[in-house]
Amino acid sequence: MRNVFQHILIASVILSLSCAPIVMNAMPEPTPATQTDKQKAAAQKKKDAEKRKKEQEKAKAAREKQKAADAKKREAEKKKAAAAKATAEKKEAAEKQRAAKAKATEQKREEAAKQAAKAQAERDKEAAARAKAAAEREEARAKKEAAIKAKEEKAVRDYEKYQESLENPKTEVISYFNLGFRVGYAAMMDKFKDAYLGAGTLNQKNALQQLIGGPGAGIDFTYNLEYGHFLFETGLDFRYLNSSSAYGFQAERTDLTYNAKYNYLFDRMTEMRHLLQVGVPVMFGAQFSRYYFLVGAKIHYSIAAPYSQKGKYDVTVYDPAFIDPYGRGIYKLNGETDKPIKFKQPDVSVAAEFGIDLDEWLQKQPRTDKDAKKKQQQVKAGQRLPFGREHVHYRVALFAEYGVLNTNATPAALPMEFAGNQVEVQKSNTMLAMNGNTKLNNLFVGAKFTIQFEVPGKKARPVPPPPAYAIYSVVDATTNQPLKVAHIETRGTESGKIALREKQIGPKGFRQKHAVGSFTTTAKAEGYYDATQVFQVEKVGETQYVTIAMQPRPVLRVRVYNKETNQVLPATIQIMRSDAAEPAYSLTTDSISGSTRKMLEAGPQYTLHIAQMGYNTVNLAIANIGDSLNIALTPIKRGEVFIVHNLHFATNKTRILSRSEQALNDLYMYLARNPQVRIKIIGHTDNVGKDAANQKLSDGRANAVMKDLIERGIAPERLSAEGRGETQPIDTNDTEEGRQNNRRVEIEIQ
Repeated sequence: MRNVFQHILIASVILSLSCAPIVMNAMPEPTPATQTDKQKAAAQKKKDAEKRKKEQEKAKAAREKQKAADAKKREAEKKKAAAAKATAEKKEAAEKQRAAKAKATEQKREEAAKQAAKAQAERDKEAAARAKAAAEREEARAKKEAAIKAKEEKAVRDYEKYQESLENPKTEVISYFNLGFRVGYAAMMDKFKDAYLGAGTLNQKNALQQLIGGPGAGIDFTYNLEYGHFLFETGLDFRYLNSSSAYGFQAERTDLTYNAKYNYLFDRMTEMRHLLQVGVPVMFGAQFSRYYFLVGAKIHYSIAAPYSQKGKYDVTVYDPAFIDPYGRGIYKLNGETDKPIKFKQPDVSVAAEFGIDLDEWLQKQPRTDKDAKKKQQQVKAGQRLPFGREHVHYRVALFAEYGVLNTNATPAALPMEFAGNQVEVQKSNTMLAMNGNTKLNNLFVGAKFTIQFEVPGKKARPVPPPPAYAIYSVVDATTNQPLKVAHIETRGTESGKIALREKQIGPKGFRQKHAVGSFTTTAKAEGYYDATQVFQVEKVGETQYVTIAMQPRPVLRVRVYNKETNQVLPATIQIMRSDAAEPAYSLTTDSISGSTRKMLEAGPQYTLHIAQMGYNTVNLAIANIGDSLNIALTPIKRGEVFIVHNLHFATNKTRILSRSEQALNDLYMYLARNPQVRIKIIGHTDNVGKDAANQKLSDGRANAVMKDLIERGIAPERLSAEGRGETQPIDTNDTEEGRQNNRRVEIEIQ
């Protein structure tokens, strides 16, 4: 209970202390004691005195403030006046300076105007001179073009006049002197009639005769007359024929001493004949356009005709003293050499010749103007130009000459002659002497080339049609500006024949003669897609303007740099097509800009592959062949390992093959550009063979690579080599492809 009273007492004290200020504020002021009137008056007087004093102090302060303000105002006005004076003086000086400057400027302007007027006068004078020169050039060009046009118009009129004259054509006689050369196949065909020499002399059942023939050559000097389509030719003809024939036969003879029979077997005896003749051809024929033919006869006389023989024969003896026949051996025939043959004269041959004129390809148009000095147009088929311009013509032909008369006049003789009882043949005769009925006919076929020298005629030659012209220009399809360099080629639209061989043209274009017809021009230029243009030349003498617009090709641009240092890198870039295993393009960035560029063929999908030594491999699909790619290569860090690709060794050897040069050079360049890098060269093999042998092979290959790098200039202390054999495969060893992947050399950055 005592504690309760204590708590109540403490709470009362705290409450009273808290409420005391509130009670004091709420209580009213105590009313002062009542004052007397005198005291009130004194208090009022005192109060008024204090009030007046305050007002005086206030008025004094106001007067001092006003005085200070007036002084400040006077000072400000004084400063303002001084500033106004200075401003006026400055303004006056500025006005004077501006006036002087304006005067100087005016003088300069006047001087400049005089100089400008003088320069303008000079420019006007130069412009007038240039205009005059341009006018003169234009006038000269116009005159030149007018002259060319007049010449072309005259050519058209002459051609039209000639075409009109064709309605009443007059046949012209044309003479030519010809020099002809012939080469081909020659044969002197002998034909035996009846038995060789009669019964019992030769065994004709086993006789063999085979024509081989040989080469022939000829040269002729002839005169050729052309009258319309009709042709006539005669002159002097030389020919040299070589022909060989092979013979096989049996012959018998009886030994007069021992009554033994000798059988001679000639299984293959060869007789070579040579014939030199001179003759006169008499040929008739016709010519149609570029083609011609001649048929007729040639009468030849033989100048020289030797023959030679060679061969072997087998001798068998039938001796009554022996039951069975025996052989004496095989003997070489020492036949006749360059022995003359006697021929009947003359040798008459029927001859035919079919050929083509080469003027269309070998003969050129005459130069008719300055432009034609560099561009000569070929004549058309069948056209020949007047004498004095192009009077030499060329033709090539196939010919055949067959002798219709028997030219053999060799007296009959035995093919072989013997002396006494000698076994060997003493003398041989030409097979044409087998009997008096042996026939001989000559054959000569081959090719002939003729040079014709035209004799001028009295009548004018046909007028060739005047050429039409095509003026070519190649422009950019997007800007319509002429290309600096382009190549064009024109062919006949239907025939496909070349009308204009590949020609390089520039911004000024190119003017080319053209025949009448439809043509297709193909244009090619670097950085552009190929373009074609079809145009029609409807008549002779006209000019066609052929403008070919080419679309620019997109260019793939690639820049390679180090991701960490931002320095550009020389790198090899392979661009693979999705439908091919081998790279479609191989590019190399330069060491200055780290860039390269290539125009890819549109259509296929491409993938970009970079396997740069010392950097992580990059494989990137190319979305657009016109993209500009900036590729950052991440350097391989210390402790990382990469494979040296395209490094090849001889099978089961440590010798590095020559096709590994690029891979070794790339590794060397990487080490040369990064002198702080140390590497370990690690060799690996597949599991074929013994473990110890594979370990030794991997050691040797790693050391071979290290030796190559040292020889190239890499410090030995930066290199180490280690072989790990077959212990660390990266692919299966069950397939050839997997084993090939396991046979590798790795580089570990240290």
